[in-house]
This record gives sequence, C-alpha cells and structure tokens, in this order.
Amino acid sequence: MEYQTYVNQIKSLFAGTQTIMIDNKNTTVTYEEVFKWAWMATKLKIFSFVTYTEAISRDILMNYSSACLDYARKNKKGLPLGFQNGIVCNNILVSESINDDAITFIASRPRKHYCIFEIPIVYDLARNDLHYYKGEIIWGMMYNDFIKNYIMTKFGMNT
Repeated sequence: MEYQTYVNQIKSLFAGTQTIMIDNKNTTVTYEEVFKWAWMATKLKIFSFVTYTEAISRDILMNYSSACLDYARKNKKGLPLGFQNGIVCNNILVSESINDDAITFIASRPRKHYCIFEIPIVYDLARNDLHYYKGEIIWGMMYNDFIKNYIMTKFGMNT
C-alpha cells in the first residue's frame, strides 16, 4: 500500500482532518471526543497524528511521539486534565523501513503521563502491518478495550 492511500483511508473515517507540521513533516491530525458513563462520566479527547517518514528508528519514534503529545497538550480544549477528561494521543509513523529497536520500543509499555495516554504506533507499508502496544494499560484499565479497538478500527486497515 502507498502512504497516500493509507492516509486517505484514515481521512475517510473522520468528519474532519487538518494538515500541520510536526518535526518539519506534513502531518495529518484528527480530533474527536468520546464520552461514556461507563468510564465514570469521563470524556476522552482523542488526537491522532499520521506522518510518513523514509525510515523509523527508536529515536525518531520517541521524538515524534513527544512532539505530537506537546501539540495535543497545547490544543486540548475544555476543563483541565483530570476533571472528568483526559487525552489519548495516537502517534502514527508510516514507513517501508522500520528498524528492530523501533518495534521493540512500540511493544513496550507506553510512557506514563497524568491523564494522558501517549501511544506510539507504526504502520509498515511494506507488510501492511500495524505495530502498537498490545498489553494492558495499567494506569487506565477501564479504557483498555476502547483504545485497542479504536487503534485497530481507525488505523489497522487490512491488518
């Protein structure tokens, strides 16, 4: 699959997207809010970033994920974090060339933040394969199934 095909499929799943610059690269960003009573009346503000890069290493992935998280923090609207709301930040890098350190980083538990889920994700265009943390998110267990289903539904495509 080509990058533009992948990004167009993602765009078709959202009411609105925009293009911004993250790490000096054109990045497609989506935003939506999801509220559920089952989450103790919490609203998740979900930012998803999709960027193509020629190669993905652990360092590139970590820097990109941090830059996306900074953008989400600055652009979150509404009540302060922790007041019945939190952020999910899906940080998707897309490439045909992904090194083993990046895959190992993705498979490990994401970094912890107060009321924020930072989720680095890699989509391998060469294999049509999505890599993300598939373990349990301990510091937000009630969101586990939702977050995993969201990632597969919105970004998994044919995986």
